[in-house]
Amino acid sequence: MGAMLDALRGVRWPARRPVAAGLPGAHRSRQRGTSGEFTEYRLYRQGDDPRRLDWKLLARSNRAFVRLTDDRALVPTWIVADASASLAFPLEETNGRPTKWDLLRGVAIGLAAVGHAGADPVGLIVASGNGARLTPRTRRGTVREISRALYETRCIGASAIAPLLAPLSPNCRIVVLSDLLGDFDETLKSVSQLIAAGAQVDCVHIVAVEELELPEGAWLAVDPDAADMLPRALHRGARAEYRRTFDAFRAEAARRWRATGAGYLEARTDASPARLVRHIVSGAAGEVHAEVLPVGDRRA
Repeated sequence: MGAMLDALRGVRWPARRPVAAGLPGAHRSRQRGTSGEFTEYRLYRQGDDPRRLDWKLLARSNRAFVRLTDDRALVPTWIVADASASLAFPLEETNGRPTKWDLLRGVAIGLAAVGHAGADPVGLIVASGNGARLTPRTRRGTVREISRALYETRCIGASAIAPLLAPLSPNCRIVVLSDLLGDFDETLKSVSQLIAAGAQVDCVHIVAVEELELPEGAWLAVDPDAADMLPRALHRGARAEYRRTFDAFRAEAARRWRATGAGYLEARTDASPARLVRHIVSGAAGEVHAEVLPVGDRRA
């Protein structure tokens, strides 16, 4: 984890659009003021504050202009981590490869570190039966608290994300990390409402490489989120049917998330968490053709 945080040192996470006025911070605010970054001149109008007049320009042009500036504000950031049982796939005792939760946890900690380094308040919501909730803070040790909460989390049962999003303020940035196998429609509805009210939302769709295609041979499929855990036999031709269905699900997920105005990025378990974080904070999650390279790719 230390190597990943070192790789993200100096990375910044700019807001995609002006944010609501609040405490002074690094992001452009919707509020125009007399402090902050100069943006443009405007002719003086009756009612303008005379203190905003540019007296030197008045002396040169004999016309009264006021200076317009963009104030800067903080962006509270919520990281919403899905901890349903399906995130524990593949089972560690099976092949020892990274699970979906391993990747999700790494990306979440990386995002928390980048947001905190930019002086933004960062918080965490874990969607699970015993999930943690840490209010966004800027204080020292925030990233360590988020990391501890994620490492103490166990992926169990089926967890709903939508009820956790509904109470959040729209004056914030939200990143949902999930395999999207839970309350998909309800989550999109909550996200649409938040974005319409002004929130900035990104989805990081966690996909295990092992999910992309079923292995050869006879298998029993088990739904880890189901209470009964009853095995289901795979019939002949199930591999091709599964691939078509899963490909269609991923394409539909990307289309519907982007249709809400949210960013969307598919994150596979063979990708570097640091590289995924860089894609997200650079705004690449909002690009339709954003590419995530696996670990060790020569183009990295």
